[in-house]
Amino acid sequence: MRMLIVDRRFAAAFLAAAIASGAGAQAKPSAVVRVVAVDSSGMPVRTAELTITRGLRDVVARGTTDSLGAAALALPALEDSTDLQVTMRKIGYARADRFFAAAPHDTTFVGLMVPRPLTTLAPVKVSAEADLKWKSYHLDADEIANSTAPFSDGWDVVKRLRPDMLTSRGGCDTGIQEVWVNGKRIRLPLLPIGMAAARAFVGVPPRARISYVPITVLSEIAPEHIEELTYHDCFDRSMAVVGSVNALFVVLKPGVEYVQDVGSFVVETTADRPNP
Repeated sequence: MRMLIVDRRFAAAFLAAAIASGAGAQAKPSAVVRVVAVDSSGMPVRTAELTITRGLRDVVARGTTDSLGAAALALPALEDSTDLQVTMRKIGYARADRFFAAAPHDTTFVGLMVPRPLTTLAPVKVSAEADLKWKSYHLDADEIANSTAPFSDGWDVVKRLRPDMLTSRGGCDTGIQEVWVNGKRIRLPLLPIGMAAARAFVGVPPRARISYVPITVLSEIAPEHIEELTYHDCFDRSMAVVGSVNALFVVLKPGVEYVQDVGSFVVETTADRPNP
């Protein structure tokens, strides 16, 4: 058996799942993933929808959590069982993701923890202009996965789903000039061939007033690793930080990191479960 390293809030639910897996160990599919979902107070998240995907859209298993917040999902035979992703969705809760690896003919235990739902506040009125700008400058994992457009990397995601980020709205002179990944500003040296040649080298469209830096970085990020994209144009002064204007902020999913010239990759893996 294999499990992700988790804290004591998962212990009881994992124990129950382990007992259940032992009872039904005679007829096994290729692999079994036992998921336990709890909120930040340790309470189980019941009737949550679970999906296991490989890549961006290849769903290999589905399930629903029970009264203990647990579910057992059977995986088919997979040639490559690394970097699988389990996603939990339930109205009132934030989406939760976790990457893992599953060994053939084995049971893997995965824990998901989501913030406890907050009391619903009175709705805030948003102007039509502000709402349109938000829709043009923001993108999340669900919209990326639900799109039918083909994506090979993060640059494909931006140019196909959020072209307004390339030229900005409302009179800005430029589009994306800076890119941040998980709160860190990524700075690349100016190529010796010059800015114009550098832009042409990475494929910047002629009409796009955009730096070669974000295209270089986004082309190294896998679409399925993106949690959220938010663009701040030339009028956005909400962050008093150098490089935060005309900037794209990329948030990667939990367990995913980005390294320049390497790209995005999963760093969180499963570990052998100690024998009782």
